[in-house]
Amino acid sequence: MKQQNIYPFSSISLKLTADACEWLSGTTTDNDGNEIRNFDIFNGLLKEMRTDAGYDSTFRRPLNLNPGQAQFSEIGLAERWNLGRKKMHNILSKMEVVGLVEIYNSRIGSAITFSCITGWEAYDKPDDDSKINVR
Repeated sequence: MKQQNIYPFSSISLKLTADACEWLSGTTTDNDGNEIRNFDIFNGLLKEMRTDAGYDSTFRRPLNLNPGQAQFSEIGLAERWNLGRKKMHNILSKMEVVGLVEIYNSRIGSAITFSCITGWEAYDKPDDDSKINVR
């Protein structure tokens, strides 16, 4: 049986700083003392990235997102990774400092722009138009 790919793209181009590579290769300790790879946390966010504009219907108050963005909840991410909300906040802040993401908070919701992504190829378009360059 073929494993389904859970990414919203078929390939992706990243530009990582040395600090981002170092952070991604590190780990975080969850509430039970288990180590979680930082790459896994980033990867979990990346799977939520939109490749087309629109609303994320999985949230009570959906934001209108652009391609390359994802809506998130610090509390939801903290629960998913068995971390405290403050620790999750610090992880997201570190991702921003090392150049992986840009975070936008509002009274309605929070969104991440994946600033390290320079482009991706969509699944549904086999021609050259499927390549999307962000920058």
